[in-house]
Amino acid sequence: MDKPFLYDQDFYGWTQQQAKALEQRLVMELDWQHLQEEIQALGRQEYRELVSRLSVLLGHLLKWEYQPEQRSRSWFLAIREQRRAIHRHLRQNPSLKSRIEEALLDGFEAGVDLALRETNLPLRTFPEHCPYLFDDVIADNFLCDTRQDWEG
Repeated sequence: MDKPFLYDQDFYGWTQQQAKALEQRLVMELDWQHLQEEIQALGRQEYRELVSRLSVLLGHLLKWEYQPEQRSRSWFLAIREQRRAIHRHLRQNPSLKSRIEEALLDGFEAGVDLALRETNLPLRTFPEHCPYLFDDVIADNFLCDTRQDWEG
């Protein structure tokens, strides 16, 4: 079956055929154009995962800082979970560290939106630009100390 046709008509089948061709080093069986596109897409997916985790973390840190009377175990655990996930993700993908500043900016925008959705605070409450440094955001003791048990 024609490789580009298989890619368009049966993506799973295409992946299996390509994996087998790679394993057997059948260079002529490889769909180079689509392989390149898929590998680049995998890299973009890893970046999006970092931004997504930062968005949730930043949103909860904003809620924690700007609405302290509403602090909850759920917020505490969300902050803890996202910090751990970001550390893990960067251990597994150390090259993403070169895009930390960009990811922090991208994540902050979505984090503000999350904080707006989950509070009754107006947009003007939150800073226009991310007020936090990346190393602070992922530090266990920044704003919300997640090194210890929740003490609400």
